[in-house]
Amino acid sequence: MPISKTEARRRALERWGYWRLLLSDMGITYSDLLQMDDDDVAEANAALDIHLEFLKKENKRK
Repeated sequence: MPISKTEARRRALERWGYWRLLLSDMGITYSDLLQMDDDDVAEANAALDIHLEFLKKENKRK
């Protein structure tokens, strides 16, 4: 029996750091995520934040 939508949402929010990377345009795959530990995920999310900040600044200049 599949999990409820509420449970799926709870799990997705709990694991948002992983899902964020998977859904980003960084090219990280589910297999990549399985090989990463929590520190790797935190660092990749920090790098994504820096990248998004850079893009935002670049767009303001245009």
